[in-house]
Amino acid sequence: MSSLFVRFLRHPGQVGAFCPSSRFLAVEMTKKIGMEDARTVVELGPGTGAITREIVPRLRKDARFLTVELDPGMAASLHAAFPRADVRCGSAAELPRILEDSGSPRADVILSGLPWAVFPPDLQDAILDGVISGLTPGGGFATFAYIQGVVLPAGIRFRRKLEQLFREVECSPVVWRNLPPAFVYRCRK
Repeated sequence: MSSLFVRFLRHPGQVGAFCPSSRFLAVEMTKKIGMEDARTVVELGPGTGAITREIVPRLRKDARFLTVELDPGMAASLHAAFPRADVRCGSAAELPRILEDSGSPRADVILSGLPWAVFPPDLQDAILDGVISGLTPGGGFATFAYIQGVVLPAGIRFRRKLEQLFREVECSPVVWRNLPPAFVYRCRK
């Protein structure tokens, strides 16, 4: 059994999927968000590193790359697999403090693989408020949602929250080659 599937069964409130994001979703996450020009890039909830694998080759040579992973076992695996990443074990809700501790108080790009639909509204708000305070003016934020969740109250609330916080919110085409199919929200501060 895969490590992610076991974690999904043990912690359904922390792990939102039973299999990693596909390469196709990971590529969509890294497009049109300004990563190639970013000096500091943050990934929230990298999990097994499916999206991390697409981020690393797109980084500038002098860019700082910080990941924030809640699960200590996954954080250790990420540290071993991606030596370029500054892997921090902690909650994404603590992003402003984690950025400050890393020596980069703001990021140009933040990408998130967090399972927004399983989070209670107060945790969604805390993380998104941290994202806003941690982004440079004009900075980009990308996250994804599964298509089945868009019509649910939590999905509708999440979309409205993004539209309230960011000056620009766009959706990618559906990535059908992902399980389950998903799309990317690209937001600009």
